[in-house]
Amino acid sequence: MKNSFTIITLLIFTLITVSSCNNTEEKDKQIIKGTISGLENNPVVLMDDKFFPLDTVQATNNSFVFEHKLDINNPKMQGIYLPQLANKPGDLKGKRNKAYFFIDSKNINIKGEILDDNLLNVKVTGSPITKAYKHLEANFPASIEMEKYAELYKKAFKLYNDIEQSEENLKNLNYYSHILDSLNVVKGQNIVDAINTNSESIALSYIAYNRFKRKSPEFLKNLVNKFSPSIKDSHYISLLNKQIELKENSSIGAMAPDFELANHVNKNIKLSDFKGAYVLIDFWASWCGPCKREIPYLKQAHEKFKDKGLKIVSVSLDSTKEEWLESLEEENLPYIKLWDEKLITKDLYQYLGIPWTVLVNPEGRIVKLNEGLRGEDLEKTLKELIQ
Repeated sequence: MKNSFTIITLLIFTLITVSSCNNTEEKDKQIIKGTISGLENNPVVLMDDKFFPLDTVQATNNSFVFEHKLDINNPKMQGIYLPQLANKPGDLKGKRNKAYFFIDSKNINIKGEILDDNLLNVKVTGSPITKAYKHLEANFPASIEMEKYAELYKKAFKLYNDIEQSEENLKNLNYYSHILDSLNVVKGQNIVDAINTNSESIALSYIAYNRFKRKSPEFLKNLVNKFSPSIKDSHYISLLNKQIELKENSSIGAMAPDFELANHVNKNIKLSDFKGAYVLIDFWASWCGPCKREIPYLKQAHEKFKDKGLKIVSVSLDSTKEEWLESLEEENLPYIKLWDEKLITKDLYQYLGIPWTVLVNPEGRIVKLNEGLRGEDLEKTLKELIQ
């Protein structure tokens, strides 16, 4: 009898514990609800902070619900994507098919409507940081002016491209384009000024990261120091610090970041395999006209300096292997050919566009970035360095 009582007690305790754990898990989940008129019963994709698919649900009568356990104590900008509004070949303008928001509370509600194949009039409630972000973006002094001149630019663009390509219309188009460029610079200063008075803002850290992540390490260090220590471990401050590290590691004088990629016959090759030689890394793609114009100069350099120890490594950023291999056949490159399928070198070398050319010395240090490595200057630079 005593044993039966003990077993029953243990069973009750176990059920209570399991129930408590389940309730805790339910409490920890974030609920993201939405109602979008015109959505009907189509799928909705929840995106992670890199805007890759995280989950997909099927809407019912324009409504959807996501339940996820996410870290609301370190919120990130995420969003939803509507596959029914995916851009198709022949679309002249990109469709609005996404809505962005921070997941910083347990209950977030999204409302919107689909009009003319675009997701419009989106309103997000339940997210204080999203509200702060939208307020900031709308109220930077330059943003208000930019909105006004953007409308004038659109009209001038339509007038020049659809009505008459006259000198007067082109002059007006260039005038409004110049004003928008100038206002964009002013907006950058608006953002810095806002940080000075609101240094604990997660919304501002996101804006600053997206606006300034390509700036110099010195600029980024000063920027990070403007934010309050209370958010130093937050997601976007951490990303800014990571950018500083990446930029310092890919600048002149730094040891060239190593990478490993497959060549045209699927053999993996590392940059460090060529330590002891000068290595010219050429980041390019088959669709890049300026890149292809550099190829004759790279071939000449290969021919003149290959016996003096120069290794030329071409790293293709083509989106498909077929495009890359087809371009190799067309160009007949005589040097090392690699394909960066996942763009792992983009962060490592912080290139802003292509062609992007890097010269590494025999010790493995970066000695040149772009300057002196293009056109006829390439041979002159190599002559000075390689005896």
